[in-house]
Amino acid sequence: MALLFSLGVFYRIIRKEREMEAALAHSKRKILVVDDDPQIRKILDRMLSGAYYQVRTANDGYSALEKIKEDPPHLVILDIMMPGMSGIEVCKNIRELSPKNSIQVLMLSAKDSQSDRRRALEYGANDYVTKPFHIASLARKIQYIFEKMEN
Repeated sequence: MALLFSLGVFYRIIRKEREMEAALAHSKRKILVVDDDPQIRKILDRMLSGAYYQVRTANDGYSALEKIKEDPPHLVILDIMMPGMSGIEVCKNIRELSPKNSIQVLMLSAKDSQSDRRRALEYGANDYVTKPFHIASLARKIQYIFEKMEN
């Protein structure tokens, strides 16, 4: 009985250590969320901060580019349709600032056509997600992007 208790405690400790290692790895990853919709920014900020990422937000393309120049993130989650400067224009500017793809770009859009998706990828986006999105599938895409960066 004592052995079973000890194994249970041991496995909980191991699981906790793995969670802490994952949290530490995530805490070094910086994400910039760019969307003119404050609800989307708030949802993504909470979700990503809860997963221990360093999150900053911007409500338009101009402030996004300023934040990128100040402190480049590893990933930009970028809405395509924004007033002033579109997400496509922001993505083109990011590629000029980061020609070797050191900044990953995940585009968000309410448009679901293949031509919109293809256009975003042609202008340098690494991936494309349509709104409304499922949090779990977005989290998997983000994890996949970071895994690709590490390899």
